[in-house]
Amino acid sequence: MIHLFSGPASLAAGFRLITMPGMKRFVLVPLLSNIIILSVFIWLTLGLIDGWLDSLIAFLPEWLSFLGWLLWPLALIAMLGFVLYGFNATTALIAAPFNGLLAEKIELKLRNGQVDFPDETIAEMAKRSLHRELQKQWFFLKRVVLLLIISFIPVVNLISPVLWFMFSVWMLSIQYMDYPMDNHKVDFHAMQRRLKQNWWHTVSFGLVCYLLMFIPFINLIFMPAAVAGATWLWVRQLSVYPDANLSSVSLNAPSGMKDI
Repeated sequence: MIHLFSGPASLAAGFRLITMPGMKRFVLVPLLSNIIILSVFIWLTLGLIDGWLDSLIAFLPEWLSFLGWLLWPLALIAMLGFVLYGFNATTALIAAPFNGLLAEKIELKLRNGQVDFPDETIAEMAKRSLHRELQKQWFFLKRVVLLLIISFIPVVNLISPVLWFMFSVWMLSIQYMDYPMDNHKVDFHAMQRRLKQNWWHTVSFGLVCYLLMFIPFINLIFMPAAVAGATWLWVRQLSVYPDANLSSVSLNAPSGMKDI
């Protein structure tokens, strides 16, 4: 697979995989939570961006007032980065156990059931998923605070939209690629190292995720598709023993796995 196209390929596979028999039950809760939370964040964004921009322009010295016309697109990009983090963090916390289960079922289907997961109950898996999600969000939050500080420093804040964009792409890759890795109990720091070693796959996947987040209706079913796509990419490229024979995603459930 050409690294540059691994992101589009994995997300396309993800959207196909979540329509397979037995997967819809893991899609419903993330879908409902996305609809509610996304509506709230859109409403908050429309109210916040005007006040933030007015404050930013008023803070500029007179000799930099000509930059005012540039600040709207820059402020919009920065605000989108902040909203993306908030929306992603909120929905991920709610849906973490469901996403872990979805990643497990997708990998079982892709490997025709030939995979061993840690022996644990559903309750233990849910607890582990929530703990890992909190670990991820703490990792993200420290960087969000730094970006927010940069966003309010005159002149320096002109580069904040670029930093928000880069952070958002990397954050989305970590967010979704972590589910299949956590199912195999890959340590959080080991997961980051693996993504850095395969950074072309990581950036390509995160960039497509970022773009899809802003497409109406698609963004409502984006989360389960991203989890499925990340699992597909894990099986094909990032696991210790990639499945080299998985050249394409079969939409027909393997024998004996019709009701995963």
